[in-house]
Amino acid sequence: MEAKEEGKHEEEAKGDKSDDADSEEEELAVEREFKALMNDNQEGEICVANDPRAKAVVDGFKINWMNMRDGETGELMWESGNWGASMWEKEIKARIPAEILQCNAVSREINFSSTELMEKFKLEQKIFFQGCCIEEWFFDFGFVIPGSTNSWQQIIEAADPDQMMPAEMLTGEITIETSFHDGDTFLAKSVVRIYYV
Repeated sequence: MEAKEEGKHEEEAKGDKSDDADSEEEELAVEREFKALMNDNQEGEICVANDPRAKAVVDGFKINWMNMRDGETGELMWESGNWGASMWEKEIKARIPAEILQCNAVSREINFSSTELMEKFKLEQKIFFQGCCIEEWFFDFGFVIPGSTNSWQQIIEAADPDQMMPAEMLTGEITIETSFHDGDTFLAKSVVRIYYV
């Protein structure tokens, strides 16, 4: 009887060791994946879908201008010019006043034109700091009339002041990847690098 109990305890101990080994393997796998993600330069991707319909929408789409205002006072903080087709070809550099980081909320207005109809126009934005995605934002516009020019305003809430990094640390280290979609159909991606001045 003693031998059986010892054998049972030995099997339980082996089972515990097996569980520990599985747990260690899982931890190593997670660590490898994390290191791979950290080494992968994730500052966003610029691309256009291969789908002919998506290409037609992208070819007929342009941002005429964009601005950002203090969400509480309405004071204009930054304004861009026409981005045109270059936004699908290269990273755009935006020089934004560092004071915008002091705003509790930022109102962003995008004025865009589209030659093509879009049923459910939407944006998905990933914010990268030194190659790591730190935030994601989702915005739905909806129906876009073909041959129209539209203004689209969004309010972006700021993080708590104690969670904000200083402009000197952020400048040139932040990229915003914007994915453009019509419903579930991917259209294109663009990347903007932010410099605080």
